[in-house]
Amino acid sequence: MFPTFNADVAKVLPQYTKGSPFAGMLGIEVTESRPGGLTCRIPLTPKLGSGVGAVHGGVLVALVDHSLSLAVYPLVEVGKWVATLELKMNYLAPVPADAEGFIVAEAQVLALKKRIAVVRVDVKWENELVATAQGTVYVRDPLKR
Repeated sequence: MFPTFNADVAKVLPQYTKGSPFAGMLGIEVTESRPGGLTCRIPLTPKLGSGVGAVHGGVLVALVDHSLSLAVYPLVEVGKWVATLELKMNYLAPVPADAEGFIVAEAQVLALKKRIAVVRVDVKWENELVATAQGTVYVRDPLKR
């Protein structure tokens, strides 16, 4: 389905994420990149809490946003920029603020056209589906300064 998968691009995504200011600050890690799919995770820490006993929903949406765009990069021409146009998030269950382990995002590219891709992301904690999302990304030429 995705004959344009660039394994060299996929290979650098973990290091790119680690060096990314926002994703790096949150501790997001890329654990797998495959044709049309990507797995990311974020380690749970007390600082991710919302103040009401659960992990803040913004943490989950940040993980989703990062995952859905990175899933597309190995499928497009090197040098293109992938930006989220929109995403819809459904929160299904809370993750306790004192939880340990990782929140894991599984991204799957559903469609890829010349300038638009649609990606589904399932978010799990301890094998429980805690959120699901779908987003649209725009594939464009790099920003010019």
